[in-house]
Amino acid sequence: MESLPLAEQPRSLEIGAGNGSVARIIAEELNGRVQAIDLDVDHLASSPGVEAFQHDIRDGVPTGPFDLIHARFVLVHLPARREIFARLVNELAPGGWLVIADMSIAGLLLSAPEATDHDLWHRYYHAASHIVGPAAGHDYAWAEQVESEMYSAGLIDISAEHLTPLARGGGPWARYHTNLSLQAHEAFLGAGLSRADLERFRTMLADPTFRARFFTVTYTVGRKPGR
Repeated sequence: MESLPLAEQPRSLEIGAGNGSVARIIAEELNGRVQAIDLDVDHLASSPGVEAFQHDIRDGVPTGPFDLIHARFVLVHLPARREIFARLVNELAPGGWLVIADMSIAGLLLSAPEATDHDLWHRYYHAASHIVGPAAGHDYAWAEQVESEMYSAGLIDISAEHLTPLARGGGPWARYHTNLSLQAHEAFLGAGLSRADLERFRTMLADPTFRARFFTVTYTVGRKPGR
């Protein structure tokens, strides 16, 4: 976002703001005025340049126009993603930028503590990407489609970059996926994994010898014509 030619003091919308880290960057480093929204605002507070409030993006997009709209790991999870995407484009100011970051499947186990962990990895990953995620409305092909969606919406200066994070045993990405497995514990049981499987999976993710690439993050940006 720092490389984008934004308006002076850009009016920005941060969707799925989490703890507000990106919103604060926009406010502090880009001199922006940010509306930061999320379903859960327990860890999201207003700060200089940032107005934080609870909002479900499925209920509508806050009224613009915005010079910058950023959504990370949001649309991939929402069945109405294309309708929401169209509303985001509508709320861009002329010359405004839309930045979408979403995930697609990588599923590459590089090293594991035990030889039998490879079979568990593939069974868990199949359940996550083909059963549990899709049943919840997730679309892991979406991230690769955002670029064409931006072209179809009439945006210009479109570009995309891909990042495939490495998850190390006990590290932040491994803990993230441990938490996901806990949140969806019952769903994984329904997808055919056992309690012992899930316990072993979490033990594997805590082991310092574990290395894997769970997913690819695609950042796609596009600009609305007019300025």
